Amino acid sequence: MKINLLKVSLAAAMLTALGTVPAVADNDIDLPINGDFRGSPSGYSPAPGWTLTADGGGARILPTTDRDDFCLELRSVPNREQSVVSDLYQLSGSTLKLELKVSGAGTAMAGYETLDDTRTRVISANRQAVQLSAYDQKCKWYFPLNVPARYIRIRLTAGPGSTARFRDVDADLSGPVIAAAQPAAAPGMIAAPAPAASGTIAAPAPAPVAAPAPAAQPAVAAPAPAPAPAAAPPPGTRLLQNDRYFSYSFLGQDEHYETILPVGSDIDFDLGEVPSSGYYWKVFSYDPSICRVKLEHDQDGVWPLRRDKAEIELKALRPGRTDVIFTCGSKRFTVHFTAQ
Repeated sequence: MKINLLKVSLAAAMLTALGTVPAVADNDIDLPINGDFRGSPSGYSPAPGWTLTADGGGARILPTTDRDDFCLELRSVPNREQSVVSDLYQLSGSTLKLELKVSGAGTAMAGYETLDDTRTRVISANRQAVQLSAYDQKCKWYFPLNVPARYIRIRLTAGPGSTARFRDVDADLSGPVIAAAQPAAAPGMIAAPAPAASGTIAAPAPAPVAAPAPAAQPAVAAPAPAPAPAAAPPPGTRLLQNDRYFSYSFLGQDEHYETILPVGSDIDFDLGEVPSSGYYWKVFSYDPSICRVKLEHDQDGVWPLRRDKAEIELKALRPGRTDVIFTCGSKRFTVHFTAQ
C-alpha cells in the first residue's frame, strides 16, 4: 500500500498545531510479520511467515482490491478451530498492539502466544473473538504481556465451522520487557560464639532465642536478559550496498555483510526467494532496541522473467551493534549492523 509520506507528515503537523492530536514520540517496535500475506500465488496456502496448524481445516490466499495486498482465508471443520501461527520473534516489550481487518461467516479469534528459550514451550497466551459478517471489520486490541518470556508469535483462528478472511494484520510492541523475579534470598545465618580463650572461664551460653521472622520483601526483578552480543564480522566481510538484490541461487550457505548507519537512517536490500520450493526468508534474531527490521515478500516482473524476493529495510534506532540474522532453507544471511 503506497502512501504519500509528505502529505501525511504535513497533515499530521497541521493537526498537531491545531491541538487535534497530541505530539508524541513513536517508540513502538514493529513485529516484521507478513500481515499483507504476500509471496504466495492466489489459491495457495498459507503464506510466507505463517504456518497452518494440523486441525483438519484449510487455508488459501485470496486477492483483494489492492493489487499489492492479499488476504488469508481460514476454513475450519464443524467441531474444531483452525489456526495459523506466525514465525517467532524476540519479545521486546510489555504491551502488544494487534490490528487487523476480518470478514467471513461464523467467529474468528486473534491473539498471541509467548514462548521460552526452547522456542517450543508456550508460556502464556491470550486472544480476542469477533463475530464475523460479509464486510470487513477493523479490529484493534491491546494485550498486556505480564509473564516473562523470550519469544512471541501471532495466532489467527477461525472458530469451529467458520470461514474467516484476515487482511492488513499489524503487530507492535511497546513498553519495557517484563523480567523474571529473583528467588528470595535465604535468611542470613547467625554465627556461633567464638570459643573462650585458654585459661578463661566461659560464660554460660545464653538460652537460644528465636529470631523474629523476617518481613516479606517484594520480589526484585532481575535485569532483562541482554541480547547476545554482536559477533565481530569475520575476515573478508563485505559492505552491504543500498538497494542491492541477492539472487538465492548465488548466495552461499553462510553470508556475512556489514553496514554502519547514523541513528535515524535506513538501508534497503532484497533477498531472492524460491516459492516453488517453499524457500522464503524470515528474521531469525536481532536486537530490536538498536535496529528496526521490516520484511515484505514481493514479486517483480512476469513469468519467465519474474523475480520473487524478500524486500528488507533496516533502520538505526539507537547507538549500538547487533547481528541481524535471516534464514531461508539451509541458508543464512547475517548483517553485522552498527548504529552510531
